[in-house]
Amino acid sequence: MGLWLSAGVHAVVIDQDAVFLDVDNNAYFCLPGIGEVLGLEGRVLTASSDALAEDLIAAGLAAATPNAEPALTTQPPLRTARAVLEDLAPTERRRPRMRHWRGAIAAGLASRLAEQRPFAARLPPASGLRAPVASPRLLADLDAFRSLQPWLPFDGACLFRSQLLRHYLMGLGHQVDWIFAVRTWPFAAHCWLQAGDMALDDEAERLVAYHPIMVR
Repeated sequence: MGLWLSAGVHAVVIDQDAVFLDVDNNAYFCLPGIGEVLGLEGRVLTASSDALAEDLIAAGLAAATPNAEPALTTQPPLRTARAVLEDLAPTERRRPRMRHWRGAIAAGLASRLAEQRPFAARLPPASGLRAPVASPRLLADLDAFRSLQPWLPFDGACLFRSQLLRHYLMGLGHQVDWIFAVRTWPFAAHCWLQAGDMALDDEAERLVAYHPIMVR
């Protein structure tokens, strides 16, 4: 039976396990060993039985009609921004300027305010467009942020840190992708920023263990 993911619900199939993210409820659901009876292609679900389809609809994870939310499109990170920056000659590194400090402080305050809102309200609108390859200007502004970050009075888990960096980079005119991903056995959820095939705030080698479930 053909179904579609409900609005605000995202999913990924890892081996034979299906993981759902319900954005409105800020909750993950894992259905282990269901890969043989449930297929996923973009936002289209294929259930092997009417009973399974009805259970997914009753749980709010699937719908009988499609919605306009774009399907997940992303590429795995192949490069790490930290490594690229550390390979630069000292004369090529960017020291923080006043605009970097202002941008970082404004991003930190905005991220603290965002913590008071529900998860769904913290996310930018969904878009099928992906961020371009990291430009030299983006890398220079990221290099400046990495230098001043230890002095900022802001810290938190990956959601806060990636949102902070996203506010900072977008405030300076850059476009980035906010990747949300999961792994199983043991289950873990993670998020990071990416431009093209470059991870901006994590190590690409570490992120290959995660499977993207949502991109904003």
